[in-house]
Amino acid sequence: MYRFRTGIPTLDRALNGGVPCKITVAIINDPESDASTFCQQLCWQGLIDGEMCVYTTYDNHPDVVRENMKRFGWDVERYEREGAFLILDCFTARVGERSRERYWLEKPFDLKNLMNMVRRIEAYTHRVNRPTRVFLDSFSTIALNTNFLNVVRFVLKLQGLAKTGTYVGFGVVHKGIHGSANEQIVRHVSEGVIELYSRVEKGGLRHYMRVVKMALTNFMPIEIPYRITDKGIKAFRVKPL
Repeated sequence: MYRFRTGIPTLDRALNGGVPCKITVAIINDPESDASTFCQQLCWQGLIDGEMCVYTTYDNHPDVVRENMKRFGWDVERYEREGAFLILDCFTARVGERSRERYWLEKPFDLKNLMNMVRRIEAYTHRVNRPTRVFLDSFSTIALNTNFLNVVRFVLKLQGLAKTGTYVGFGVVHKGIHGSANEQIVRHVSEGVIELYSRVEKGGLRHYMRVVKMALTNFMPIEIPYRITDKGIKAFRVKPL
């Protein structure tokens, strides 16, 4: 089975080599954790592994996504020219402007239009015939502006699309803003769950990640400490359970 490497060695070991294809994964982060940078690092790893990446951005302008990646040394300009890195801009219309991006939505919270755009991009990635990572940053922003259960149904449709090729989907879920019941629904419908969270220890804020659910994988649910460096996320080695 094809596995998508995260590029974070300790996390890849916990995942028994990487995230398996044909599933969707929820990235559940607390307010002190940077899930966008986490997703962008996974995106960069896919590009250097020869895969395609589709980054759907609701929370940041596309130029902010590019600049944030560039500050870690992840310059996507060449991959955009080659058609390996696609940004679906669902941010610009939120502030009443027209996007300069090739792929963008004038009504980003219209789930029917969003699905039509996803199918258009999926047709392109299918022709290119490469393993593809798809990122939704974030699920939470859509859910806050539409009906929560309709967004869950949309994700279930994405899961169906993921089964048609060598795809994996990652969606950012901001912990604490949907209520515990809705968060549990997300955990149930997602085929994988990776948590990013923080604690105050010894007078400082310490960051951790942990795989709590992953289909088709004998994973290790270990707590992995990490920090963000000028080269991205660096996780520390931990002893297996």
